Amino acid sequence: MNADHDRMLDIANVSRRRFLQGSAAGALVLAVSLSPLRAFAQAQRKYGADAMPHGTVDDPHVFVAIAEDGTVTLTCHRAEMGQGVRTGIALVLADELEADWARVKVVQAWGDETRFGNQDTDGSRSLRHFFEPMRRCGAAARLMLETAAAARWGVNLDTVHAYNNEVVHRASGRRLGYGELASAAGTPSQ
Repeated sequence: MNADHDRMLDIANVSRRRFLQGSAAGALVLAVSLSPLRAFAQAQRKYGADAMPHGTVDDPHVFVAIAEDGTVTLTCHRAEMGQGVRTGIALVLADELEADWARVKVVQAWGDETRFGNQDTDGSRSLRHFFEPMRRCGAAARLMLETAAAARWGVNLDTVHAYNNEVVHRASGRRLGYGELASAAGTPSQ
């Protein structure tokens, strides 16, 4: 071995403080060197699923189905490869929907990127790319259910809220389950 090769194999013991000092100096130089035009151009670039073929879909009619018994079926459009995507995406959607997790069922979507959006399962980024679309999807489905309940009761929408697979009217305490509301809300039933 030659001396240059030996120097490349030296291990430097850098303290956290020294690393942070060096990192802060680099960040300062980077922040100063970016021109406003470059920063604007970079902000316009698409990242994640938006830049992939078929991008994202956030239509609750595609991902949510509610049966008459109140079971909420969430269609997971990404394949489970050991990263927990079927649970992660379903939890995000169910949380925004205010669905009772004990009454949630997850099914695997078939391959159809036109319907479901990008279905690549690589890079461990399914939740990162689809967190916001699934939140919007769950929120839209919840709003449909709340709107259906408010219409049925003849009350203002802002007086009702979804909670634990039901929509509740605050003033009267009246409740309607998701199964009862699904057909009136336009949410596909099974």
